[in-house]
Amino acid sequence: MDDKRREKYLQTRYKRELERFLNRLVNFSRQEGGDKAAFDAYVYAIAKKLAEAERVPLYNDYYDRLERFVEMARRLRENGELGADEAKGQVLHEANQIRKSRRIKSYNRKERSDRFEEEF
Repeated sequence: MDDKRREKYLQTRYKRELERFLNRLVNFSRQEGGDKAAFDAYVYAIAKKLAEAERVPLYNDYYDRLERFVEMARRLRENGELGADEAKGQVLHEANQIRKSRRIKSYNRKERSDRFEEEF
């Protein structure tokens, strides 16, 4: 039983850190100004915080997309060709797609439950 609790704790911590990474990077990207060096330094700093949480397998499409988002952000940091505005634009676009996919699922469940209640 103790192993299950530890695994659940690690999963919860890793999930929380993935979502924090997304939120922090989106908030930074929405700010006006800043250059590519500031963007790179910020991505490095928040990726370092994410690395402190032990990576565990997550069996959910949403969290798989978050992990791919982290990899995309790291690639943008390493890619010297893009400017700060282009990198921020890509971050905001991908984050919007991830958040939209999560909202659609919850909306569809709500929509189905409303129809079920109306039939009676």
